[in-house]
Amino acid sequence: MNNIFKILSVFVICVLVASCTTSDSTYNPEPLRDYATQYTADLALINTYIDTHYLTHDADYNVTFDTLLPTGGHSSIRTDPAFQLKDTTVAEDGINYKIYFIKFREGTKERPTQVDSVHVAYKGINLLKSATFDQAITPTWFKLQEVITGWSHILTNFHTGTYSPGTGGNGTTFDNFGAGVMFLPSGVAYYNSPAGTIPSYSPIIFSFKLIELRYRDQDGDGVLSKDERELPSTVSPLLRWKENPYTGGYDHNNDGVIDAYDTDGDGYVNMYDIDDDGDHVLTRVEIKNPLGGFFPYNLIPDCSGSATNTNRLRKHLDPSCH
Repeated sequence: MNNIFKILSVFVICVLVASCTTSDSTYNPEPLRDYATQYTADLALINTYIDTHYLTHDADYNVTFDTLLPTGGHSSIRTDPAFQLKDTTVAEDGINYKIYFIKFREGTKERPTQVDSVHVAYKGINLLKSATFDQAITPTWFKLQEVITGWSHILTNFHTGTYSPGTGGNGTTFDNFGAGVMFLPSGVAYYNSPAGTIPSYSPIIFSFKLIELRYRDQDGDGVLSKDERELPSTVSPLLRWKENPYTGGYDHNNDGVIDAYDTDGDGYVNMYDIDDDGDHVLTRVEIKNPLGGFFPYNLIPDCSGSATNTNRLRKHLDPSCH
């Protein structure tokens, strides 16, 4: 028995060493390039691709890209009347990135925020080679805070759909889901890090289907994170939440930036703070529903117990309650 354990130990060590060696040799980020220069080059490549290719999709929104032929017969991605090429702007690393995307179908159910988990089927394409580098035909779960920036911004423009369990040996049927395509400069993708078969500084394309989502509660305080980080309408849409979580409230570090969603100014934004107002009473205690569970965010009362005033200060954000 002891010999078996020794053999297993040696095997595990060898595997670990091999894994480390493989990882070190394949993951080799290039030196950082100037963001503005790289973005200019990426955007030119994306625009050229959009003007020289067309796309088709089947009834289930599986997408195929092809090069336009001199003889015609198809419209470019930019001019195809069957869909509208949209764009949005994302501020990151001092650059206002233009991201093109296509919305085949918006979806009919819930919309994710950048702090939630999504169930997505997708195909990733290396724009320079028009070759697939990654795909998930069966939907896969991802946390949007842990994926590339382009995903966290574009997928939040879509909604989930409906599904029904299969019967008689048939699989689950998905319908009415959000479906589209995004064209990503490397600055909102992998930038100087290679990913699988795509090299550093590669603009890429994803076609996707947003099947389902899970709203997350990162600090487990009973308030969904989407309700603790939503930007008010007065904030510029160019501000990306991951880099700009502060939009009004306290300036606790005296840097001239107002820290809105750090209500008690303790250095922890509310979605990671188990006591949002710093009154030493846990948020999950303050929002308990006497009938069981927690109050939904829109029904959390103020200190008086009233939830009728839409502009009320909810009790878990008001230290004067205790």
